[in-house]
Amino acid sequence: MELLHHKLLTIKRGFSLIEIVVALAILSTSILVLYNLILSTSFSIFNLDDHYHSKEVANNRVALIHTIEKPSSGNTRSGYMKMGDKEWEWQESFEPGDSEELLKYKILVKKKGANQYS
Repeated sequence: MELLHHKLLTIKRGFSLIEIVVALAILSTSILVLYNLILSTSFSIFNLDDHYHSKEVANNRVALIHTIEKPSSGNTRSGYMKMGDKEWEWQESFEPGDSEELLKYKILVKKKGANQYS
């Protein structure tokens, strides 16, 4: 009986230092992975938002070309448009198409002051 009592008293309770260090390493690694995931997701959302607005600016220019602002061959136009609380710079150029009735056009859109077109 006394041997059983002695064994119960010698059983250690709690964690060793190595177990705590391993647990902290696993926790810190998972926190870093989650932080990078959140950071890259928010960066992608901002890029997607800019891409969507630049596409809408180009769609507006196409609608104006087909209705009000008729193009002529060899002509280039540029201007600014505000959309999504941002100022967008657009540039469009026209070239002769495969037949006399058709014109090819190219529309480039970028944020005002940016170096790269969307």
